[in-house]
Amino acid sequence: MKIFVWVVRFLIPFTVLYSIGYLVPGFSALTILWIVGLTVLITIGEWLSIKLIGRRMNQWGQLIIYFLVAVFIISMVTLAIEDGNVPLSGALLAAAIMAALNLLLVRPLKVS
Repeated sequence: MKIFVWVVRFLIPFTVLYSIGYLVPGFSALTILWIVGLTVLITIGEWLSIKLIGRRMNQWGQLIIYFLVAVFIISMVTLAIEDGNVPLSGALLAAAIMAALNLLLVRPLKVS
């Protein structure tokens, strides 16, 4: 079950970043490799931040951390891409969608 949770955790940012590329102009410069890299960084960043801060946090605190980590990683990594000028509003939108999907899909899997 733990592997399934990590697969879902990996698929959420990948799907959101891939599909939002059609809506937000700055995301259109992301190739599949950049999207996979961002997804890996977001997943590792969330895991590290939860490990550093502690597991005793409630789910809303973990979602806020997930949101902030996703915004930071999307904003910083897309600065390194040549045509990847993602606006802050696009990064906030993508991170909010990821956090909402994480709340709806991953949290119920961890409880059961």
